Amino acid sequence: MQKKETAIEVKVGALVLFSTALLVGFVFLLGDIRLGDRHEIMVQFETSGGLKTGAEVSISGIQVGNVSRLEFIRNEDPSLGLPAVAVQATLRIDERYADSVREDSQFYVTTRGVLGEPYVEITTPTFDYPPLQSGAVVRGVDPPRMEILLGQAEELLDTLTEILRDDVDDVRDLLVHATSFFKHVGGAVGDNRDTVDATLVNLESTSREASQFLGALNAALGEDGQRLNRIATDAEATARGARRLTTRLDGQIDPVMTDVSEAASSARELADTTRQLLVDNEGRIVAILENVETSSENLRVVSEDAAGLMASVQEGEGTLGALLVEREVYEDLKDILRTIKQQPWRILWKE
Repeated sequence: MQKKETAIEVKVGALVLFSTALLVGFVFLLGDIRLGDRHEIMVQFETSGGLKTGAEVSISGIQVGNVSRLEFIRNEDPSLGLPAVAVQATLRIDERYADSVREDSQFYVTTRGVLGEPYVEITTPTFDYPPLQSGAVVRGVDPPRMEILLGQAEELLDTLTEILRDDVDDVRDLLVHATSFFKHVGGAVGDNRDTVDATLVNLESTSREASQFLGALNAALGEDGQRLNRIATDAEATARGARRLTTRLDGQIDPVMTDVSEAASSARELADTTRQLLVDNEGRIVAILENVETSSENLRVVSEDAAGLMASVQEGEGTLGALLVEREVYEDLKDILRTIKQQPWRILWKE
């Protein structure tokens, strides 16, 4: 009897353990509870847009985490674009998906379908920015405020209703004129259908020919297009060099022009001084020129006399001419000079 009771207790205990394990499994499965590492990111919104704790967090439509907490925050910095009281959602993302969330990622509150539950969708445009670190606080894209949109739509409808009610005659006239206008336009198009069709055909033909011309031009340029591109690049580089040279010369031309101006001023002063000296000493200069002319005439006469004298000497005229022409006199003078040099006493007495 005791063994039978023990077997029943074992079966009941096993059933309880199995039920407990099954309950825990359902809790983990339905609550998306995972034991791995989580990556937490705080996203701030102007309003929650119906977002609730436990909502999905998806990247490209695939769930990568959930919203672990929603809380109010107090904003004291107007530059953030948030009201004084805003909402901060803490997103818990699986560590294996954390690399897909970058600093330029956008966080949206949206729904799957019209009646779906709100969730957070993350979009990453590029991988040019580094991954968003755990604990980072970012600004999310605010969800549309349906109540505000509905209120604005209601105001718009009320305004249109008042306009139609108060200006019904003007609206009727406007519709009549619009109907008449479109009727005339339709009639003009119908009466000139052939012309309109021909115009459209010509336009299509012109467009086709323009396309062919551009294709032929691209094919004709080919290598020349690259050459033109190089020419344009060289011209641009030359223009840059010219601008640099002009800038450099601007700083050097000014001192040179200053020196030239000073030199010209000095030359003018020298010319004025010279002119004044000539005017003040005109009589003296004339006298000096006359003296020079007289001296030149005297020098000419002296030269002619010297030339005549030398001619007379060469012909043996006069004492000097005789001395120079007669060889014996020259030899006697040499003997006398030699004797005086060797025996100077012979000048006083003879032996």
